[in-house]
Amino acid sequence: MRPKENIEKFVRVGKPRVTTSRQMDKRTLDDSFEAMEQTIRTKSADHKPSVPRIIFQSRMIKLTATAAVIIVAIGLISLFVHQGPDEQIGYDQSPTKMMSAISLTMAYRRGGIDTLDEQCEKAIRMLGPRPLHLTLGQLLSENNG
Repeated sequence: MRPKENIEKFVRVGKPRVTTSRQMDKRTLDDSFEAMEQTIRTKSADHKPSVPRIIFQSRMIKLTATAAVIIVAIGLISLFVHQGPDEQIGYDQSPTKMMSAISLTMAYRRGGIDTLDEQCEKAIRMLGPRPLHLTLGQLLSENNG
């Protein structure tokens, strides 16, 4: 029999009261530590980190993701707030549409009270002189386009 098997058999059979040497203690501890390290290596190989876990643990990826979210948010805000010259409300429209709440709000956002005033004056100029009276048919035809 090998010495390792002899020791195991000896411990199982009698559970002796033996005083061990330093060499034996060191050998036993080294074997225990080796077994623990092997177990840890086996478990860590079985548990591969997932993509979300890698992302949450990496500072650089967190910063990059945050920057991407900020850039997308700024892009969306600028898309809704800024309008190009072809898309501006109030030009080439009827006076009624120029005086709608949406049109007036967009004019104010575009240039403040001065732009709002210009849009109102342009609508008044387009209408011309005010009639003394307005029929219901005229009012409905103007509002329905």
